Amino acid sequence: MNHAWNVYKKELFTRMPDLRASLNAGASEAAVRAAEQEIGLDFPPEMRELYLANDGDNGEEVCGVLLGFHFYSLDELRSEWRGWVELAANEELNQAGSFTSTPEGRIKRRYADTKWIPICCDGGGNYIGIDLDPDEKGRAGQVINFGRDEHDKHVLEVNLNAFLERLTRLIRSDDFVIEEDEFEEDCKIICFGPEEHYGHQHLTDYLKSEDSVR
Repeated sequence: MNHAWNVYKKELFTRMPDLRASLNAGASEAAVRAAEQEIGLDFPPEMRELYLANDGDNGEEVCGVLLGFHFYSLDELRSEWRGWVELAANEELNQAGSFTSTPEGRIKRRYADTKWIPICCDGGGNYIGIDLDPDEKGRAGQVINFGRDEHDKHVLEVNLNAFLERLTRLIRSDDFVIEEDEFEEDCKIICFGPEEHYGHQHLTDYLKSEDSVR
């Protein structure tokens, strides 16, 4: 069982207990293998363990289980990946000069790559996922941002377990703020940053910022 994932869930559900019911049961070994076979890659061990524990969330809550991001089931992951195959083959769309990597040389400067595996999304075409095709200075399995608005790619953590541990530290910090949505009844909004000026309501924007929890 994935220790980092279990600790993350414990901290999250302590603060936001309503999200517990939105988690799906674990996927089968056969379902994980089928996803790997379609994509043509072996998932990192921590990613396999994650999906064997919980096959995404059901998407019924406005606030997804990954701090506002919807955690994809394997079926959703495969569907989203198929949509990126054609984009990855478009040479004009993937001109390196349009994209950046932070740190430099860690992420290939492209719009899309068939070896970027989306595990969660913000509902607006932007993803956090596993990079299995890193640039020369990168590491296979690193967690990155990519998608429609994510031209500036960042290594958010060196692997999935480290990413979950970082999210756990964020939940435990003063930078994690839960507010009531003023426009929708019984809806929670997560904000990120110091209390006096928390302006980030998007997880990726916060994680890319210099003052974010490391």
